[in-house]
Amino acid sequence: MRRAGLVLLAVIAALAVAPAAYADSVRDAEWHLRYLHVEEAQQRATGAGVVVAVLDSGVDATHPDLDGAVLPGVSAVGADDVARFDVDGRGTALAGLVAAQGHGTGDADGVLGLAPKAKILPVLVTGGASATPGGPDDPEAVARGIGLAVQRGAKVICVGRTVPASGTLRDAVEQARRADAVVVAADAPARDGEEFPGFPAGYEDVLAAAPLTRDLTVTVGSKSGRPLALAVPAVDVVSTNTGGGYRIDAGPVAAGVLAGAVALVRSAYPDLSADEVVHRLTFTAVDAGAPGHDPLYGDGTLNLMAALTTVVPPLHPTGSGAAAPPAPTKSTASPPGHARGPLGWLVILPLLGVIGGLGWYAWRAEQDIEPRAGRRSERRPPPDPD
Repeated sequence: MRRAGLVLLAVIAALAVAPAAYADSVRDAEWHLRYLHVEEAQQRATGAGVVVAVLDSGVDATHPDLDGAVLPGVSAVGADDVARFDVDGRGTALAGLVAAQGHGTGDADGVLGLAPKAKILPVLVTGGASATPGGPDDPEAVARGIGLAVQRGAKVICVGRTVPASGTLRDAVEQARRADAVVVAADAPARDGEEFPGFPAGYEDVLAAAPLTRDLTVTVGSKSGRPLALAVPAVDVVSTNTGGGYRIDAGPVAAGVLAGAVALVRSAYPDLSADEVVHRLTFTAVDAGAPGHDPLYGDGTLNLMAALTTVVPPLHPTGSGAAAPPAPTKSTASPPGHARGPLGWLVILPLLGVIGGLGWYAWRAEQDIEPRAGRRSERRPPPDPD
Protein backbone atom coordinates (compact mmCIF):
# COMPACT_ATOMS: atom_id res chain seq x y z
CA MET A 1 0.00 0.00 0.00
CA ARG A 2 2.81 2.36 0.85
CA ARG A 3 4.49 1.70 -2.52
CA ALA A 4 1.19 2.28 -4.37
CA GLY A 5 0.73 5.55 -2.52
CA LEU A 6 4.19 6.71 -3.57
CA VAL A 7 3.46 5.85 -7.22
CA LEU A 8 0.19 7.79 -7.08
CA LEU A 9 1.96 10.81 -5.62
CA ALA A 10 4.57 10.62 -8.38
CA VAL A 11 1.87 10.57 -11.06
CA ILE A 12 0.10 13.56 -9.50
CA ALA A 13 3.40 15.46 -9.33
CA ALA A 14 4.12 14.69 -12.99
CA LEU A 15 0.69 15.94 -14.06
CA ALA A 16 1.18 19.10 -12.02
CA VAL A 17 4.21 20.12 -14.05
CA ALA A 18 2.81 19.05 -17.44
CA PRO A 19 2.00 21.92 -19.86
CA ALA A 20 -1.60 23.08 -19.64
CA ALA A 21 -2.08 23.35 -23.40
CA TYR A 22 -1.32 20.76 -26.03
CA ALA A 23 0.44 21.45 -29.29
CA ASP A 24 -2.18 21.91 -32.00
CA SER A 25 -1.32 19.98 -35.15
CA VAL A 26 -2.91 22.55 -37.47
CA ARG A 27 -1.00 25.45 -35.94
CA ASP A 28 2.22 23.44 -35.96
CA ALA A 29 1.77 22.75 -39.68
CA GLU A 30 1.78 26.47 -40.54
CA TRP A 31 5.46 26.52 -41.39
CA HIS A 32 5.15 29.95 -43.01
CA LEU A 33 4.46 31.48 -39.57
CA ARG A 34 7.88 30.41 -38.33
CA TYR A 35 9.61 31.33 -41.56
CA LEU A 36 8.18 34.87 -41.46
CA HIS A 37 8.54 35.28 -37.65
CA VAL A 38 4.85 36.11 -37.48
CA GLU A 39 4.59 35.78 -33.69
CA GLU A 40 7.23 38.48 -33.26
CA ALA A 41 5.69 40.62 -36.01
CA GLN A 42 2.28 40.55 -34.33
CA GLN A 43 3.78 42.16 -31.26
CA ARG A 44 4.13 45.28 -33.38
CA ALA A 45 0.98 45.14 -35.51
CA THR A 46 -2.11 42.97 -35.83
CA GLY A 47 -3.91 44.35 -38.87
CA ALA A 48 -6.39 46.30 -36.75
CA GLY A 49 -8.28 48.94 -38.72
CA VAL A 50 -7.50 47.43 -42.13
CA VAL A 51 -10.13 45.99 -44.48
CA VAL A 52 -8.84 43.32 -46.86
CA ALA A 53 -11.05 42.44 -49.82
CA VAL A 54 -10.70 38.80 -50.90
CA LEU A 55 -11.67 38.41 -54.57
CA ASP A 56 -12.31 34.74 -55.19
CA SER A 57 -14.98 32.15 -54.49
CA GLY A 58 -16.51 33.78 -51.42
CA VAL A 59 -15.71 33.14 -47.76
CA ASP A 60 -17.33 30.75 -45.30
CA ALA A 61 -17.92 33.18 -42.43
CA THR A 62 -19.06 30.38 -40.10
CA HIS A 63 -15.56 28.95 -39.68
CA PRO A 64 -14.58 29.16 -35.99
CA ASP A 65 -11.15 30.57 -36.85
CA LEU A 66 -12.82 33.46 -38.73
CA ASP A 67 -15.42 34.27 -36.10
CA GLY A 68 -16.13 38.01 -36.22
CA ALA A 69 -13.55 38.67 -38.93
CA VAL A 70 -15.79 38.53 -42.02
CA LEU A 71 -17.85 41.50 -43.21
CA PRO A 72 -21.01 41.11 -45.31
CA GLY A 73 -19.84 40.16 -48.76
CA VAL A 74 -20.65 41.39 -52.26
CA SER A 75 -20.83 39.68 -55.63
CA ALA A 76 -19.38 40.70 -58.97
CA VAL A 77 -21.05 37.85 -60.88
CA GLY A 78 -24.73 38.39 -60.30
CA ALA A 79 -26.96 40.53 -58.12
CA ASP A 80 -28.71 37.48 -56.62
CA ASP A 81 -25.54 35.96 -55.20
CA VAL A 82 -24.72 36.11 -51.51
CA ALA A 83 -20.94 36.25 -50.97
CA ARG A 84 -21.07 34.92 -47.43
CA PHE A 85 -20.64 31.37 -48.63
CA ASP A 86 -17.80 29.75 -50.55
CA VAL A 87 -18.35 27.78 -53.73
CA ASP A 88 -15.04 25.89 -53.70
CA GLY A 89 -13.05 26.75 -50.56
CA ARG A 90 -10.27 28.83 -52.09
CA GLY A 91 -11.66 32.13 -50.88
CA THR A 92 -11.95 30.80 -47.33
CA ALA A 93 -8.34 29.62 -47.51
CA LEU A 94 -7.16 33.08 -48.60
CA ALA A 95 -9.21 34.74 -45.86
CA GLY A 96 -7.70 32.43 -43.24
CA LEU A 97 -4.15 33.22 -44.30
CA VAL A 98 -4.94 36.91 -43.88
CA ALA A 99 -7.14 37.15 -40.79
CA ALA A 100 -7.78 33.81 -39.07
CA GLN A 101 -7.42 34.12 -35.31
CA GLY A 102 -7.59 30.50 -34.20
CA HIS A 103 -9.94 29.17 -31.56
CA GLY A 104 -9.94 27.34 -28.23
CA THR A 105 -8.07 28.27 -25.08
CA GLY A 106 -5.96 31.31 -25.81
CA ASP A 107 -6.87 30.94 -29.52
CA ALA A 108 -4.01 28.43 -29.66
CA ASP A 109 -5.81 25.93 -31.91
CA GLY A 110 -6.52 26.11 -35.61
CA VAL A 111 -5.19 28.56 -38.17
CA LEU A 112 -3.56 31.88 -37.34
CA GLY A 113 -3.47 34.49 -40.09
CA LEU A 114 -0.78 37.11 -40.50
CA ALA A 115 -3.17 39.96 -39.60
CA PRO A 116 -5.73 38.44 -37.20
CA LYS A 117 -7.37 41.79 -36.34
CA ALA A 118 -8.00 42.76 -39.97
CA LYS A 119 -11.49 42.52 -41.44
CA ILE A 120 -12.26 40.43 -44.52
CA LEU A 121 -14.57 41.72 -47.26
CA PRO A 122 -15.58 38.73 -49.43
CA VAL A 123 -16.02 39.61 -53.11
CA LEU A 124 -17.39 36.79 -55.23
CA VAL A 125 -15.83 36.86 -58.71
CA THR A 126 -16.34 33.29 -59.86
CA GLY A 127 -18.75 30.36 -59.66
CA GLY A 128 -21.81 32.30 -58.50
CA ALA A 129 -25.25 30.77 -58.87
CA SER A 130 -26.24 33.43 -61.40
CA ALA A 131 -22.84 34.25 -62.85
CA THR A 132 -23.14 36.51 -65.91
CA PRO A 133 -21.01 35.75 -67.85
CA GLY A 134 -18.96 34.44 -64.90
CA GLY A 135 -16.44 31.63 -64.93
CA PRO A 136 -13.03 31.31 -63.33
CA ASP A 137 -11.24 33.16 -66.17
CA ASP A 138 -13.47 36.20 -66.57
CA PRO A 139 -11.39 39.42 -66.36
CA GLU A 140 -14.52 41.55 -66.41
CA ALA A 141 -15.78 39.90 -63.21
CA VAL A 142 -12.43 40.54 -61.49
CA ALA A 143 -12.52 44.14 -62.70
CA ARG A 144 -15.99 44.60 -61.23
CA GLY A 145 -14.81 42.95 -58.03
CA ILE A 146 -11.94 45.43 -57.69
CA GLY A 147 -14.40 48.28 -58.21
CA LEU A 148 -16.70 46.92 -55.49
CA ALA A 149 -13.78 46.55 -53.09
CA VAL A 150 -12.76 50.16 -53.68
CA GLN A 151 -16.32 51.37 -53.15
CA ARG A 152 -16.44 49.64 -49.76
CA GLY A 153 -13.18 51.13 -48.55
CA ALA A 154 -10.83 48.16 -48.78
CA LYS A 155 -7.19 49.27 -48.51
CA VAL A 156 -5.81 45.85 -49.44
CA ILE A 157 -7.30 43.91 -52.34
CA CYS A 158 -6.32 40.24 -52.61
CA VAL A 159 -7.02 38.63 -55.98
CA GLY A 160 -6.69 34.87 -55.68
CA ARG A 161 -7.03 33.98 -59.36
CA THR A 162 -5.32 34.80 -62.63
CA VAL A 163 -7.28 35.87 -65.71
CA PRO A 164 -6.45 37.14 -69.20
CA ALA A 165 -5.66 40.80 -69.65
CA SER A 166 -8.36 43.31 -70.50
CA GLY A 167 -8.70 47.06 -70.74
CA THR A 168 -11.45 47.03 -68.13
CA LEU A 169 -9.24 45.14 -65.70
CA ARG A 170 -6.37 47.54 -66.32
CA ASP A 171 -8.68 50.48 -65.61
CA ALA A 172 -9.89 48.84 -62.38
CA VAL A 173 -6.31 48.44 -61.16
CA GLU A 174 -5.64 52.13 -61.85
CA GLN A 175 -8.84 53.02 -60.00
CA ALA A 176 -7.64 51.05 -56.97
CA ARG A 177 -4.32 52.85 -56.99
CA ARG A 178 -6.03 56.24 -57.12
CA ALA A 179 -8.13 55.11 -54.15
CA ASP A 180 -4.94 54.33 -52.19
CA ALA A 181 -5.49 50.56 -52.17
CA VAL A 182 -2.72 47.98 -52.57
CA VAL A 183 -3.70 45.26 -55.05
CA VAL A 184 -2.05 41.89 -54.34
CA ALA A 185 -2.55 39.12 -56.88
CA ALA A 186 -1.73 35.46 -57.34
CA ASP A 187 1.04 34.56 -59.73
CA ALA A 188 0.77 31.95 -62.47
CA PRO A 189 3.16 29.89 -64.58
CA ALA A 190 3.95 31.23 -68.00
CA ARG A 191 2.29 29.50 -70.93
CA ASP A 192 3.94 28.73 -74.22
CA GLY A 193 4.22 31.83 -76.36
CA GLU A 194 2.96 34.20 -73.64
CA GLU A 195 5.19 36.47 -71.59
CA PHE A 196 2.76 36.67 -68.68
CA PRO A 197 -0.72 35.16 -68.96
CA GLY A 198 -1.71 35.80 -65.35
CA PHE A 199 -3.44 39.10 -64.69
CA PRO A 200 -3.88 41.35 -62.79
CA ALA A 201 -0.51 40.19 -61.39
CA GLY A 202 1.15 41.17 -64.67
CA TYR A 203 0.32 44.86 -64.34
CA GLU A 204 2.93 47.30 -63.05
CA ASP A 205 0.82 48.62 -60.19
CA VAL A 206 -0.03 45.18 -58.79
CA LEU A 207 2.10 43.38 -56.21
CA ALA A 208 2.38 39.81 -57.45
CA ALA A 209 2.87 36.96 -54.99
CA ALA A 210 5.58 34.66 -56.32
CA PRO A 211 5.11 31.20 -54.72
CA LEU A 212 8.05 30.05 -52.60
CA THR A 213 8.74 26.43 -51.61
CA ARG A 214 10.12 25.18 -48.31
CA ASP A 215 13.63 25.13 -49.80
CA LEU A 216 13.15 28.78 -50.83
CA THR A 217 12.84 28.24 -54.56
CA VAL A 218 10.13 29.84 -56.69
CA THR A 219 7.78 27.44 -58.45
CA VAL A 220 6.85 29.81 -61.28
CA GLY A 221 8.93 29.79 -64.44
CA SER A 222 11.37 32.62 -65.04
CA LYS A 223 9.44 33.73 -68.16
CA SER A 224 6.53 35.01 -66.13
CA GLY A 225 7.83 38.56 -66.53
CA ARG A 226 6.12 40.00 -63.45
CA PRO A 227 7.10 43.69 -63.10
CA LEU A 228 6.54 43.88 -59.33
CA ALA A 229 6.62 40.85 -57.06
CA LEU A 230 7.68 39.42 -53.73
CA ALA A 231 8.33 35.73 -53.09
CA VAL A 232 6.34 34.31 -50.17
CA PRO A 233 5.65 30.79 -48.82
CA ALA A 234 3.11 28.99 -51.01
CA VAL A 235 3.74 25.24 -50.83
CA ASP A 236 2.17 22.93 -48.22
CA VAL A 237 0.43 25.95 -46.73
CA VAL A 238 -2.33 25.07 -44.24
CA SER A 239 -5.40 27.27 -43.98
CA THR A 240 -9.12 27.34 -43.30
CA ASN A 241 -11.66 25.46 -45.45
CA THR A 242 -15.41 25.42 -45.80
CA GLY A 243 -17.49 23.61 -43.21
CA GLY A 244 -15.11 24.45 -40.36
CA GLY A 245 -12.33 22.29 -41.78
CA TYR A 246 -8.78 22.85 -43.00
CA ARG A 247 -6.92 22.36 -46.25
CA ILE A 248 -3.39 22.27 -47.63
CA ASP A 249 -2.78 24.49 -50.65
CA ALA A 250 -0.02 25.64 -52.94
CA GLY A 251 0.58 28.27 -55.59
CA PRO A 252 -2.16 30.95 -55.66
CA VAL A 253 -2.53 30.95 -51.86
CA ALA A 254 0.67 33.01 -51.85
CA ALA A 255 -1.63 35.97 -52.50
CA GLY A 256 -3.23 35.44 -49.08
CA VAL A 257 0.13 35.34 -47.30
CA LEU A 258 1.32 38.50 -49.03
CA ALA A 259 -2.00 40.31 -48.49
CA GLY A 260 -1.72 39.54 -44.78
CA ALA A 261 1.78 41.04 -44.74
CA VAL A 262 0.51 44.18 -46.50
CA ALA A 263 -2.30 44.46 -43.93
CA LEU A 264 0.24 44.30 -41.09
CA VAL A 265 2.33 47.08 -42.61
CA ARG A 266 -0.75 49.23 -43.25
CA SER A 267 -1.78 48.68 -39.63
CA ALA A 268 1.66 49.60 -38.29
CA TYR A 269 1.98 52.66 -40.55
CA PRO A 270 -1.55 53.97 -41.10
CA ASP A 271 -0.30 57.27 -42.56
CA LEU A 272 1.64 55.66 -45.39
CA SER A 273 0.18 55.74 -48.89
CA ALA A 274 -0.30 52.54 -50.85
CA ASP A 275 2.81 53.29 -52.91
CA GLU A 276 4.86 53.86 -49.76
CA VAL A 277 3.63 50.59 -48.26
CA VAL A 278 4.77 48.68 -51.34
CA HIS A 279 8.06 50.60 -51.29
CA ARG A 280 8.62 49.59 -47.64
CA LEU A 281 7.99 45.92 -48.47
CA THR A 282 10.23 45.84 -51.54
CA PHE A 283 12.99 47.96 -49.96
CA THR A 284 13.34 45.53 -47.05
CA ALA A 285 12.98 42.34 -49.09
CA VAL A 286 15.89 39.90 -49.19
CA ASP A 287 17.48 39.80 -52.62
CA ALA A 288 17.40 36.35 -54.19
CA GLY A 289 18.32 34.91 -57.55
CA ALA A 290 20.08 37.35 -59.87
CA PRO A 291 21.07 40.67 -58.23
CA GLY A 292 18.26 43.20 -58.13
CA HIS A 293 14.84 42.64 -59.66
CA ASP A 294 14.80 39.38 -61.57
CA PRO A 295 12.08 37.48 -63.47
CA LEU A 296 12.03 34.60 -60.98
CA TYR A 297 12.07 36.10 -57.47
CA GLY A 298 10.85 39.53 -58.51
CA ASP A 299 11.99 42.07 -55.92
CA GLY A 300 13.16 39.42 -53.47
CA THR A 301 11.75 37.31 -50.67
CA LEU A 302 9.46 38.91 -48.10
CA ASN A 303 11.19 39.97 -44.86
CA LEU A 304 8.21 40.75 -42.65
CA MET A 305 10.06 41.89 -39.53
CA ALA A 306 12.31 44.20 -41.52
CA ALA A 307 9.27 45.69 -43.25
CA LEU A 308 7.79 46.50 -39.84
CA THR A 309 10.89 47.80 -38.10
CA THR A 310 13.45 49.17 -40.56
CA VAL A 311 13.87 52.91 -41.01
CA VAL A 312 13.11 53.19 -44.73
CA PRO A 313 13.85 56.29 -46.81
CA PRO A 314 10.65 57.73 -48.27
CA LEU A 315 9.74 56.94 -51.84
CA HIS A 316 9.16 60.67 -52.32
CA PRO A 317 11.25 62.96 -50.07
CA THR A 318 8.28 65.23 -49.33
CA GLY A 319 5.83 62.35 -48.83
CA SER A 320 4.66 60.62 -45.71
CA GLY A 321 7.22 57.86 -45.96
CA ALA A 322 9.37 59.43 -43.26
CA ALA A 323 6.93 58.34 -40.57
CA ALA A 324 8.64 56.82 -37.57
CA PRO A 325 8.17 53.10 -36.89
CA PRO A 326 5.95 52.07 -33.97
CA ALA A 327 9.01 51.43 -31.82
CA PRO A 328 12.66 52.40 -32.40
CA THR A 329 14.52 49.39 -33.70
CA LYS A 330 17.29 50.70 -35.91
CA SER A 331 20.36 51.05 -33.75
CA THR A 332 21.66 54.59 -33.30
CA ALA A 333 25.07 53.32 -32.19
CA SER A 334 28.05 54.26 -34.30
CA PRO A 335 29.77 51.59 -36.36
CA PRO A 336 32.66 49.85 -34.59
CA GLY A 337 35.79 52.01 -34.58
CA HIS A 338 33.93 55.30 -35.13
CA ALA A 339 33.05 57.98 -32.60
CA ARG A 340 29.65 59.66 -32.54
CA GLY A 341 30.42 62.83 -34.47
CA PRO A 342 32.64 65.68 -33.12
CA LEU A 343 31.68 64.97 -29.50
CA GLY A 344 33.23 61.57 -29.78
CA TRP A 345 36.57 63.10 -28.70
CA LEU A 346 35.02 63.78 -25.28
CA VAL A 347 34.92 60.03 -24.83
CA ILE A 348 38.39 59.42 -26.25
CA LEU A 349 40.28 62.18 -24.36
CA PRO A 350 39.82 60.69 -20.87
CA LEU A 351 41.02 57.37 -22.20
CA LEU A 352 44.12 59.02 -23.68
CA GLY A 353 44.73 60.73 -20.34
CA VAL A 354 44.62 57.43 -18.49
CA ILE A 355 46.98 55.84 -21.00
CA GLY A 356 49.35 58.81 -20.73
CA GLY A 357 49.27 58.69 -16.94
CA LEU A 358 50.11 55.01 -16.93
CA GLY A 359 52.99 55.66 -19.32
CA TRP A 360 54.38 58.46 -17.11
CA TYR A 361 54.08 56.27 -14.03
CA ALA A 362 55.93 53.45 -15.77
CA TRP A 363 58.72 55.88 -16.85
CA ARG A 364 59.12 57.23 -13.31
CA ALA A 365 59.26 53.76 -11.88
CA GLU A 366 61.98 52.86 -14.35
CA GLN A 367 64.00 55.98 -13.45
CA ASP A 368 63.70 55.12 -9.76
CA ILE A 369 64.84 51.56 -10.25
CA GLU A 370 68.00 52.43 -12.20
CA PRO A 371 69.72 54.53 -9.43
CA ARG A 372 68.82 52.00 -6.81
CA ALA A 373 70.36 49.27 -8.92
CA GLY A 374 73.53 51.38 -9.35
CA ARG A 375 73.92 51.98 -5.63
CA ARG A 376 73.60 48.31 -4.95
CA SER A 377 76.42 47.58 -7.38
CA GLU A 378 78.77 50.09 -5.62
CA ARG A 379 78.35 48.62 -2.17
CA ARG A 380 81.56 47.05 -0.84
CA PRO A 381 81.49 43.76 0.97
CA PRO A 382 81.79 43.98 4.76
CA PRO A 383 85.42 43.99 6.09
CA ASP A 384 87.01 40.66 6.90
CA PRO A 385 87.39 40.36 10.68
CA ASP A 386 90.81 38.82 10.13
